[in-house]
Amino acid sequence: MEILYYFENKETYMDMWQQVHIFDELGKHNCNIKVFSPVGYNNMYEANEELLKYIRVNDIDLFMTPYGEEKLYIDTLKQIKKKSIPTLLICFDNLLIPYRHKSISKYFDLVWLTSKETKNKFEQWGANIIVQPYAANPYFFKPNYKDKINKVAFVGTPYGSRVNMVNKLVNNRINTTLFTKIDSKPEKNLLRKISSKLIYNLESIYNLLKFDIGRRIILGALKQNLLSSRKLELNSDYLEIKSQVEFSNLSKIYSNFALSLSSTSARNTGILKNPVNVINLRTFEIPMCGGLQFCRYFEEISDYFEEDKEIVFYRNKEELVEKAKFYLDESNSNQRKKIKLAARKRALNEHTWYHRFKEIFDFFGINKC
Repeated sequence: MEILYYFENKETYMDMWQQVHIFDELGKHNCNIKVFSPVGYNNMYEANEELLKYIRVNDIDLFMTPYGEEKLYIDTLKQIKKKSIPTLLICFDNLLIPYRHKSISKYFDLVWLTSKETKNKFEQWGANIIVQPYAANPYFFKPNYKDKINKVAFVGTPYGSRVNMVNKLVNNRINTTLFTKIDSKPEKNLLRKISSKLIYNLESIYNLLKFDIGRRIILGALKQNLLSSRKLELNSDYLEIKSQVEFSNLSKIYSNFALSLSSTSARNTGILKNPVNVINLRTFEIPMCGGLQFCRYFEEISDYFEEDKEIVFYRNKEELVEKAKFYLDESNSNQRKKIKLAARKRALNEHTWYHRFKEIFDFFGINKC
């Protein structure tokens, strides 16, 4: 199968994760993804023109992109559809930025949403919807049991409620290792900090104000920057800071640490009474690596992994501490291992990228992988 992906494919985390997750796994199922990048052209008009030239002389089974009309023109999409090529729009962040795809979504044959909360909006805009969460590549993320590290691991940037979560553990004498980049030069200008993290431009603020989730994102950012002064307990004997982790090292960490903490709150909303819950890559990377995922409960994630058999949930600060202590107790090591193995099995059986794309291929009647 030949899939043409209109995608910048830059050397940044926001792009590179797709190489590790999607490109690699689908390639092992004889699904070849050819990237056509608009980067390098003088402007988007030229990129769209060259895209159409490429399509005219190549056989393509599926065209897909994550972009709105600022990078893929609606007229370009119409020209692609005239060649009877199935078209797929992947909205990886539709929970937080649905309006990015408002004007173009109805022109695609199928729109893949990773979050169900904004499904009604896309349907109002005339889009044909399929809702599927993220997944993980089982060939890249796999168990690597070598060392037994009786600590809690968190891989990610500590901000907002994540700081509170880590501090709660270390203040209760729970050994925690944080894999992150600590900013040695914190922003002194509060107004500039708010601007850089929240106010990308007036249009983004306007769009966030249009829906409940967006308004909660703004409120969370304002509350975090204006009201919260919590900082990591960097001097705690129970907190270990290590450098950021490359994709290639995630399996070793998630496999061998007793617990792998996962954040399920979008952006800064974890500090709100009613946070915006979100499924992300970490949700599936941890179990695919054979790790024991430890996170705050919310209903959707319980549909993907069974509580206390494939995942461990906490519902409040007290449970965060109590369950961490329970599963770090060496007498419960066999129970930890049992959950890890069950989580890997569930992820392998249901939460691979090929499982997700098979739904797409079946929709279009493509059976070449």
